[in-house]
Amino acid sequence: MITIRHSIKTFFFISLATAFMLFIMVQRNNNKNRSVFSAALPAVITPMPTDIPKGPQISVMDSPEGSKTLTLENQERKELATYSLFVSTKHDEQRKQIFRKEEPSSQVLSIPFNTWSTDNVYVFLKEKTSSIDNYLVFQSSGNLFPNDLGYVSIQELFSKKVSGYTIEEVTGWAGPTSLIVNAKAVEGDNKVSFWFEVPSQSFIQLGTYFN
Repeated sequence: MITIRHSIKTFFFISLATAFMLFIMVQRNNNKNRSVFSAALPAVITPMPTDIPKGPQISVMDSPEGSKTLTLENQERKELATYSLFVSTKHDEQRKQIFRKEEPSSQVLSIPFNTWSTDNVYVFLKEKTSSIDNYLVFQSSGNLFPNDLGYVSIQELFSKKVSGYTIEEVTGWAGPTSLIVNAKAVEGDNKVSFWFEVPSQSFIQLGTYFN
């Protein structure tokens, strides 16, 4: 009886061991045949820099008695600058745009110190280019000049009406309608001053040079 039980236990142990060995062998074969996959990394998107325009550069000049204000705004973007000119009054603070122009960045518009005429009817700007300085006269009301011109170019008129001289500088107002224009001779060292009369758009040569 003991021998039969021992034989049964031995057979059961051998069967269990054999099943365990077969299980291990099957698992090894499955691991060898299993394909290996690598997960693709997610694409990293680098944002491109955005060209954000800077805020406008602002220049301000009050009229001599302080009743009006001239404001010049310059908005630069890449190689261009957009200039906007405004006139406002102190009592209502409402701005009126009287001029807008797009210029290359190499050219600069600015407000001269003596920009207002003595009666506040006119203002003028200085336009600096790589070759010459120009001066632009406006009506502060925003009204147009004859021939529907928004402004008068002193340099353009001077080159047409005055021979033998070139403009050195427009210094400011000598009266309600007269700007002082300093000029030098094309040949020699002679210097003279002119009055530029805005209403008639004419030049009057003076006997005194205003240095």
